[in-house]
Amino acid sequence: MYMKAIMSGLSEIIQRRSTPGILIVDLENTLHYCNNEALDMIPDLQIASREEKEGKIPIPSEIADLCNELKKREQAEAEGQGMESSYAVLKSDLRPPYSMRAFYIGKHDRDKPTHIMILVEKIAERHDVDFEKVRKEFKLSARELEVLKLICEGLGNKQISQRLFISEYTAKDHIKKIMKKMEVASRSQIISTLK
Repeated sequence: MYMKAIMSGLSEIIQRRSTPGILIVDLENTLHYCNNEALDMIPDLQIASREEKEGKIPIPSEIADLCNELKKREQAEAEGQGMESSYAVLKSDLRPPYSMRAFYIGKHDRDKPTHIMILVEKIAERHDVDFEKVRKEFKLSARELEVLKLICEGLGNKQISQRLFISEYTAKDHIKKIMKKMEVASRSQIISTLK
């Protein structure tokens, strides 16, 4: 029953998703690839590609900041603390908000990454969630409800821990408990369940 619910939830999520924007940059934050969806979502990339000089296309500062955050977190991985992708939201008055996630790719020389891939996805239109109803339905604690609201805002574990003044480990623990109570296996399924 649990696996059937997970598969049904995943199928529903996949059907509603659009193709993400994909950017690939080197470790110096120089753009090497972007698909058409990324160009549509980030007009600054179209301008930069028209003004390309010496084969180096600069990336918008929000994306460079996301890549730099990922690089800073590399030290945490080296110290055995694990590594998550970095998250950010790209906002503008001229376009809808987009979520961005950055990951290392291309590990070749002694497992050192060579590039960073950034996935850019449109944030679904906001709809009102009756969080009190959700709390009762899934028997969430007050703290779990706070964490759930921050997940719905698109915050990552580190951002949640900072916002609630708790450790990142504690934030992860709350998220695991929420997933178990809601019988889902991912953040995407949490959001899908609330719709």
